[in-house]
Amino acid sequence: MILHLAVTLPLAWVLNIWADEASTLYTTQNGFLPAFQNALFDEKQAPLYFWILSLWREISGSIFFARFFSILCSLLAIKFFFDLARRLFTRNAAIFVTAVFALHPFLIWASLEIRVYSLIVLLSVLLLKLLEDGFLSEDAKKSSRIVFFVFSLIGLYTSYYIGFLLAACFIPVLLRRRWGLAWCYVRWMALAGLLFLPLLRAVYAQFSTDSASFHGDHSIGDGLRIIWNFFLTFILPTEIFPPENATYVSVARVWIVRLAIVAAAILLVKTRKVWDEKVLAYGVTCFVIAAFLFISYLALGDVYVQTRHSAVLFAPAIILIGLVFDRISTERKVLPAVLAIILLGFFSYSVYSLYPNLTKRGDWARVAKFIQANEKPGQPIIVFTVFDTLALPYYYHGQNKVLPDEKYFAWEPEAPFGTEASLQKQTDFVISEIPPDSQEIWLVVNEKCLTTKACVPLENFVKANYTIIQEKEFYLEKVFLLRRNP
Repeated sequence: MILHLAVTLPLAWVLNIWADEASTLYTTQNGFLPAFQNALFDEKQAPLYFWILSLWREISGSIFFARFFSILCSLLAIKFFFDLARRLFTRNAAIFVTAVFALHPFLIWASLEIRVYSLIVLLSVLLLKLLEDGFLSEDAKKSSRIVFFVFSLIGLYTSYYIGFLLAACFIPVLLRRRWGLAWCYVRWMALAGLLFLPLLRAVYAQFSTDSASFHGDHSIGDGLRIIWNFFLTFILPTEIFPPENATYVSVARVWIVRLAIVAAAILLVKTRKVWDEKVLAYGVTCFVIAAFLFISYLALGDVYVQTRHSAVLFAPAIILIGLVFDRISTERKVLPAVLAIILLGFFSYSVYSLYPNLTKRGDWARVAKFIQANEKPGQPIIVFTVFDTLALPYYYHGQNKVLPDEKYFAWEPEAPFGTEASLQKQTDFVISEIPPDSQEIWLVVNEKCLTTKACVPLENFVKANYTIIQEKEFYLEKVFLLRRNP
């Protein structure tokens, strides 16, 4: 926990926010009641995290304090993860696996996001621990089953994908042939489902709105590759969010993991521990969660199945990997030391690749500083895409207006990702927001304009009407000063 704090606290202080975090701050900035009303339909997520954060921010409205809630969730997750690990491993192995969990770049990333992900990790760990205490242990406790139900309901109101974990948790109970406890589990989950009904109408409205937008082609092969990449990230992380072109490190990682899986399979067969009860339970749990994520991809597209959505899979996957490694290293004492060295190198690289130059995507603090140092009155700042407009005002305190100043959540893809038609309506809206009497404007565009053709309509408008006076590139963001042509 101290090591996790040593990494996350300094980064939480120095890193700028990016658009998703700005969205959370916007949704929770006016207290509980507005957050209660707007979280469902602005964020299009389960609302509980935003309700909690709106109350948390009553203590302090700072960016650091909002991030500290995520860090606190991760610290609690580490504590409860160790409690669970002690039930599954020897003490030394439990400490080792917990260290991997605590220092894993995915958990560090979640701690530094003003988003729901660290809370999802905490809830998933709590549910796994309570499952062990209330349904799987020899002295299963009724009190643990009641608390499991309470956190199941909290989880469903926090993230719909917690439902995947709840479905998966039923399988280990069946595998233990505890029919009475299995029936008890069904009754508790039925009650949780009944109490979730008030949210179902909002869920339907959210997905109905999204279903009207364009979704790109998706295939079984692509879906399987996405799920495989989740496990790659958990086993041996490189870039948490892979770049368009694979790096040498990520290519090397793939082959290391492939060879490790083959070696682990051989050793497990050799030691006759393939059907170990604990390995089987967590293997099935991970498989069921992964299957639901795969189905979600087929139903909704990759927008709803990205690395951040795999937070519900993170804790059970780390436990499964730890159990397998524990079985093959029992008589090979040198393996943990070798693994620790490999993980230290990959973990360090992964965290570094997350925050190049100690910044998050958009680099909004430096963007604001650059504009303020070079601006003049009467030069409005136009931000594209509209959603990104939420982030700049947290750092820009200059004399010009930041536009657009409305409809932040109104836009969905209109055509295949990255094509010229994919953002056409949004482009037309942004152009309409440019004050007609402004002779010079600042234009700030995000990575879609740097790596795809999505901004071609905007670029054509700029070429036809403006001359570029100044330009400056930042991390996944670019700034232009434009002067209107005569």
